Amino acid sequence: MRVWKKFSRRSISEVDTDITLSTSIGILGIKSNRERCNLFAVSPSFTILLEHLLEKTFNYSWYNDRYISDSNPVIIGGCARSGTTLIRVMLDSHKNIYCGPETGLLYTKTINDNKIRNISRQLDIPYDVLVRMKKESKSNIQFIENIFKKLQQDTQKTRWGEKSPMNVLHINRIFKYFPNARFVHMIRDGRDTACSLKHFPNTRVVEGEVIKLDTNNPLNECIQRWVHDVRKGIEWRRDPRYMEVKYEDLVSEPEKTIREVLDFLIEPWDENVLNYHQIQSSSRSKEKIPQNISAQKPIYKSAYGRWKNEFTEEDKTLFKNLAGDLLIELGYEKDNDW
Repeated sequence: MRVWKKFSRRSISEVDTDITLSTSIGILGIKSNRERCNLFAVSPSFTILLEHLLEKTFNYSWYNDRYISDSNPVIIGGCARSGTTLIRVMLDSHKNIYCGPETGLLYTKTINDNKIRNISRQLDIPYDVLVRMKKESKSNIQFIENIFKKLQQDTQKTRWGEKSPMNVLHINRIFKYFPNARFVHMIRDGRDTACSLKHFPNTRVVEGEVIKLDTNNPLNECIQRWVHDVRKGIEWRRDPRYMEVKYEDLVSEPEKTIREVLDFLIEPWDENVLNYHQIQSSSRSKEKIPQNISAQKPIYKSAYGRWKNEFTEEDKTLFKNLAGDLLIELGYEKDNDW
């Protein structure tokens, strides 16, 4: 079995217990007889999968109860490189809302020891505390809820939130276990998103230093990812718990846009959401958001319309063929004559 690493940095929960793993571009699974023969040749991925299968097998009841949370979290998702981190740090600056680093916990289905250690590093919660919390929780969903409640309480906030781009692929699961949640779907012009995804990840942090990477992903896969992720989100347009926010609106009219978001969340206005870049937090360190370091800076518009300088005529034709209809549907263009 081959587990492909599209856009290589993965959240702590992307590898799951399912034999076939889905990502934001297609299905990753056993593709052919040849790959079946190579199953054990991919030992790290197979080992991870086996660990998760054993965890779920030996703790079956813990993963299969009917626990439904009464929390009202703020959930953020959307295609990667669409502004999810920007709105995350803005909302995290609100006096009532805790919204820390990306975790992927809301769509994880198993939590074994390795994952607990990853959570500990990502969220700065001592490992032994997490182990105790897991033992005291009646189910995986309650454990996940308790993790965020602890972070909310530690920061003296009244509401918790979670931002992971892939949340947009799991809205059904999120609303099933957190029916009082509010989902904010960040959407960005697919042409700019594709340009960004093409070079993503563009940095990594090594011993505290930011190292630039020379990434060059196939443009067609970047476009397909945008189409897939956006379409999964807009399926929920009729649900009153769901809201769409365009990145372009957020950077061009930040106060107006974030006021609308706070109204949707039934939260009062707080000037701190506009001054997010002045607020210090360990959850915003370069180690926690290595691909989005600029989200700690004041809002800038330099990434707005970047496709105009980066797309060739061939790129434009490719985008129109793969995503032209969606671009028009979202109101970014009136037709394909651009």
